[in-house]
Amino acid sequence: MVSLSFPIEYLHSFMLVFARVASVLFVIPFLDSRSVPVIFKAGLALAVSIMVFNQVRIDLGVFPSSVFSLFIMIASEVVLGLTIGFLVKLIFSGIQLAGQLSGFQMGFAIANVVDPASSLQIPILAQFLNLFAMMLFLVTDMHYWFFKAMVDSFAIMPPMQVHFGQGIVNQMLKAGAEIFIIALRVGAPVIVALILTHVALGLMARTVPQMQVFIVAMPLQIVVGIVFLGLSLPYLASFLNNLFINMGQSILSLLANF
Repeated sequence: MVSLSFPIEYLHSFMLVFARVASVLFVIPFLDSRSVPVIFKAGLALAVSIMVFNQVRIDLGVFPSSVFSLFIMIASEVVLGLTIGFLVKLIFSGIQLAGQLSGFQMGFAIANVVDPASSLQIPILAQFLNLFAMMLFLVTDMHYWFFKAMVDSFAIMPPMQVHFGQGIVNQMLKAGAEIFIIALRVGAPVIVALILTHVALGLMARTVPQMQVFIVAMPLQIVVGIVFLGLSLPYLASFLNNLFINMGQSILSLLANF
């Protein structure tokens, strides 16, 4: 009969690693969809945790002796993982907000589609930009850098050493403010072009009162918005590429404030 001896401390250490990895993978934008099976996300989290566990150095001498202390540590790892995933989600939220603002200017505010990730109705242009950013994120292999940043998080903030300070609050507030900056930068070409179009239509309405401006305005602003959206896609791809590259640095900066 074969007997295996496995120290309970290693099992507890693996639970801490798994709690952080699973909480990250369950909330990042391209895995938080309801269409992705839970068993797949759990299996992926388990596989990544097994690979990461060999690279993590845990001081077993300071391991908690009570179940309550272990529960607190697992909860801290979950909060840390959710914070990392939430930071990634904020970037895609800014891109989606840009689509909502642009769609409102184009007259697509009432043209909604069902988002497969959240099962909510969102403007069609917001869904387009969100899918475009997600496709670019995967095609340019930026998810590899994301996993690298997640692995590096264990070196910066090892398990059983997670503590929350005032810096994390300021960092998250700064990340929340970045949503509006990203939205304005992504949607600026379409928004500025449509504002100038509205100004031109207003001048035409004053100079030629006989023309039915409202009949002309709706199709014109849709055409102008689609044209400028298509022209801005190459520059948008370059901007999103730089944004995703800096995402890893943002995660590491966030961990430095814990």
